[in-house]
Amino acid sequence: MTESGPLLELAGVSLMRGGETILDRVSFRLAAGEKLVVLGEAGAGKDALLRILGGFTAHNDTISGTIRYAGGPPVAASSRHRAALRVAYLPNPLSRPLAPGSVLKQLTRVVARKLRAPFGSAREDLRLALEQLPGGVTLAMLDTTPENLDPLTQALGLLACACAQTPDLLLAHTAVADLGPRAVKLLLEALDAAQKRLGFALIFATGGLQPAARLGGRVLVLRGGRVVEEGSAERLMSGHAHAYTRRLFEALPKLKTGVPKPRGAVRGQPLLQVHNLAFGGESAGRDGLTFELRRGASLALVGEPGSGREALMRLVVGFEPAPKGCILFDAVDLNVLSPVMAARIRRRIAFITGRDDTLDPRMTLYDTVDEPLRAHLNLSSELVAGYRDTALKRVGLASHDGKRRVATLSAFDKRRLQVARAIVGAPLLVVIDEALSGLDAHAQAILREVLVDFRTNQDPTFLVVTSDFTIAQALAEDAMVFEAGKLVERGSIAHLVHAPKHDATKALIEAVTLPSLDLSPGSASD
Repeated sequence: MTESGPLLELAGVSLMRGGETILDRVSFRLAAGEKLVVLGEAGAGKDALLRILGGFTAHNDTISGTIRYAGGPPVAASSRHRAALRVAYLPNPLSRPLAPGSVLKQLTRVVARKLRAPFGSAREDLRLALEQLPGGVTLAMLDTTPENLDPLTQALGLLACACAQTPDLLLAHTAVADLGPRAVKLLLEALDAAQKRLGFALIFATGGLQPAARLGGRVLVLRGGRVVEEGSAERLMSGHAHAYTRRLFEALPKLKTGVPKPRGAVRGQPLLQVHNLAFGGESAGRDGLTFELRRGASLALVGEPGSGREALMRLVVGFEPAPKGCILFDAVDLNVLSPVMAARIRRRIAFITGRDDTLDPRMTLYDTVDEPLRAHLNLSSELVAGYRDTALKRVGLASHDGKRRVATLSAFDKRRLQVARAIVGAPLLVVIDEALSGLDAHAQAILREVLVDFRTNQDPTFLVVTSDFTIAQALAEDAMVFEAGKLVERGSIAHLVHAPKHDATKALIEAVTLPSLDLSPGSASD
């Protein structure tokens, strides 16, 4: 490619689909080796921009404007001509970019096709790229199906595949959406190091703020397909930024690290009592895990995926039998439940998760919220409709057509619908299992507010499963921290954040702390 002029220059690029403007006259320039973080909520136009640049737009897209590649002449943005520019793509893991079958073979085929190289040579290029990344991922580890890989290993494999293509331009589409904070930090650091080593230009589209803070470079803010403003992360966080940009940055959750205040009175009677539970590394010792969770209280199980937090949650709510120890839920031993009693217990526990397949995609919004009321309570249609409408209003879905099917909803609306369903069920215990994962920063902020409102108004007991201490702090008062199947630290979240003792706790807190961005009130970056 020629070195004269910018690597990429867009002029008035627009995209229309079905009469709707998805991208509206977007213009910017990108130099070789430069970073550009494209920031915006879902539907802002990030996806459309990357599709145009990657050359994989839909057949019904109408594209206008011009793009100049590597100092060459301007070409129509609808053209797939990329001059001598080599473009690699790092996909959103939530889009399920890998098909069933060997991940290694799929990634190797991509490298072979892009480099026009033999399969064996492409495999060697992939191996060398993996060696340059942290995490110790090997070719042998990737020779399995996607469901057998943890999210970080899969993400590193995809990054190695992109790097092995020796791109001039790397397009990353919310590439950290399915990862915990520690994994996000590691992947972004690996991407930053790879860019400096290989010299490619980077466009990173995201709805979150970690990439903008950790990668640096320029930030392009999109809203409704239009460029709101452009500049460095530090400048855009100043008081002179556009109101929409300030709203995005204000949605960034912040840890409260000050000296903990005295605790209030102990809450109600014990709801969940765990005695001498054989759990992970605890089962090898004389004593197992013991703790209790009182009515109206809140507890976060904090740790990376695979740390043991999910396994403990499944034991304490009766999904799996405990091999040793006693678990009482509302004075009932979960290990000796009859089928009838198990059904009664399940009615008193609500689950709000980051898995959107927990809702039946064929049901309507109304049917989804009505079901717990009709299944367990003998209520008139008028009362059911009243409770349902109140719940939908509280989560912000009152304006939606109640006859829409769940399958047509966004991930954000599905999470809010889960909360509405929990609200009408009036549960004793609410399990919140990574319910904010994969959402953009603004949607996460709204969902946190909805969950806080739920707890404030109905006072259920919260059991929060997360790898993010900012989420734990927003939704719970106490925490248990896990690593490698063991409980490594416990206490009030305020004390854990203020003075963490275990390295795992410190690492989890560091992962959500962005020291390069001063978010304190009245600062230049506020």
